[in-house]
Amino acid sequence: MLKILNKHEKEDAQKRGYMCEHLLCLYSMVSDRTALYNDTFPVFFNSFGESDVILFGLVTNGEDQLACVRELMKLPIHTLNIVSPTAFKGVPNVRTLYVDWDFHINVNEFNLELKGRRYKHLRYRVQQAEKMGYHTRLTRTFTSKHTYILSRHMARHKLNVWDYEELLSLDRFFREHKHGLIMEAYQNEQLVGFDVLDFFDTNKIVAVPLGIYLDTPLISDFLMYENLQYARDRGYMWLDVGPTCGRIGVKHFKEKWQAKPKFQIFVQAINTTNK
Repeated sequence: MLKILNKHEKEDAQKRGYMCEHLLCLYSMVSDRTALYNDTFPVFFNSFGESDVILFGLVTNGEDQLACVRELMKLPIHTLNIVSPTAFKGVPNVRTLYVDWDFHINVNEFNLELKGRRYKHLRYRVQQAEKMGYHTRLTRTFTSKHTYILSRHMARHKLNVWDYEELLSLDRFFREHKHGLIMEAYQNEQLVGFDVLDFFDTNKIVAVPLGIYLDTPLISDFLMYENLQYARDRGYMWLDVGPTCGRIGVKHFKEKWQAKPKFQIFVQAINTTNK
């Protein structure tokens, strides 16, 4: 059964910790309707005949996934995008768009004192950032300063349309929901970047789905360290730093901070007009 969710139902579903890093409320900002299939799989619909289904659930098997996909294919949509922990099989016309890994940092195993040879380069970069006058503040208020940095960030990067839509929805996300934080980075008193944080208390995970920065040196290293400190001080076990998006530089950056691939992500698509 497919159930369309209201705002409160989205927040309740997110608290259950689907897919660990899956931010149901944030992702729903770029869709027209958000649903759950059999109270397990999130489904996002847009008004252009496309839908996304996330086949990471609490207790699932291949039969559950296949039944979900077959029901969605009956709907009046032309494209079904599937995000799953394994390559999806069982229906025709499935094509793989890309394969990725989701990276997590074990907060308890990370030495936040940055002592020892293993942390030499990280220690240098964090110390240099502090010498440059970087410091952080926490907020939930999205302002014109954040929009300014967001526009510069978007101008520097070639993003997918979905990514642009997600970034442009941040103001609405913080207005409509009571969870999530903005970890701001300042150089002296100038805002130079920020990370978006959200939380899965049941699984003891801090997720960092978005980092938006000016073209300023060491800002990503500085905020990564601050995020780890924040997670440790509040008793979280994992810092979820997300997928690599197919970029080798992003992968190297996350591995530098001792992030390890926790699970694989297969993104596939079905043209339902050929069903």
